[in-house]
This record gives sequence, structure tokens and C-alpha cells, in this order.
Amino acid sequence: MAATADREILAARAVLDRYAAIYGLEQDGPVPVADIAESLCGLRICNAPLDQGVSGMLLLRRQEIHVNALEAGLWPARRRFTIAHEVGHWELHRDEIDDVTVTRTADYEAPAAKGRSPEQLREREANRFAAELLMPEPRVRGAVDRDGADVVALAGAFGVSALSMAWRLYNLGYVTRRPRRDDYDPGL
Repeated sequence: MAATADREILAARAVLDRYAAIYGLEQDGPVPVADIAESLCGLRICNAPLDQGVSGMLLLRRQEIHVNALEAGLWPARRRFTIAHEVGHWELHRDEIDDVTVTRTADYEAPAAKGRSPEQLREREANRFAAELLMPEPRVRGAVDRDGADVVALAGAFGVSALSMAWRLYNLGYVTRRPRRDDYDPGL
């Protein structure tokens, strides 16, 4: 399988490379997404009381990521994905959005379709960025080659939800059945 060259994937890889060059990056264990946001991107992370269905917000002018405090407490893996998603907006879209971008839980599940609005396209790019940042393709491939495509075990090793890992394995061609939320946990 050929690796993708989409801009959001390349941007996530560039962030990992920049972080590794400055701070070092261990090849095992979860990617330190909060440290990447704060140390590399200069973004302050705040757990905040957000409306139900709102996972996070990027406040550009304040250089802050607000993460839904309730979701963060219940699903640490979702918090990690939300932070990575907002870093994606910071890296990819900060010149395209005014000040605030809001990430809703439903944005994680939006089906792929042509004719999307610019906002929907940005959300999809931020999701793909987040997936590559948290579950870098080379690391996932290496882990699968070494240990097999065990969704739950890999999710734990990468610090993501089983559903996120199932989607990653599906998109990389390791599993053929399209993941469904009710197959796994409620966190992303």
C-alpha cells in the first residue's frame, strides 16, 4: 500500500518531525499531543464547560484550545483526539478562519461525500491530521506487522479509543469491515 501525500497527512508528519527535532520523540507509547500543542504550537489547553455535543474549540487570537471538560473526564482518549484535531486546525487553517472554530462530536462521524462546505472540508482535514498525529502510519504499520491488527490492544498502545484505531486500521487497509460506534467505546 502506498503512503498518502495529502496535505493534512504531510502537515501532521511535519509537526511530529519538528517536535522530534526539538524535544525528541520516543518511538513507543502514545504521541505526547498535549505537549505538542503547548510546547511546539504555543497553544494553551483548557478543560472548559462546553455545550453538549461540542468536543472542543480553537480560539485563534487567544491561542487556546478549549476541550469539553465532561468528555475529557469521561474519555481521556477523546480529549487526546480533540487536542490533536484542534492542532490540525491551527496548523492547516489558521489563515482561513476568523477566530474560533468549534468541533462538534458529530464532526468525527461525518460521512465522506463530495460537495461539502468549506467548514466540512476543514473538519475532515483536521480529523485526518489528528489520526496521523496520534497514530502515525509508519508506527501503526510496524505495530501491526509485529503484533497483529488487534484493535483494542493497539488503541491502548497509542492512547486512542478503540473506535479511532478501528477507523485507522480500516483506512490503512488492515480491516475490511467499516467500523461502527456501537462496536467499540463511546470515546474517540
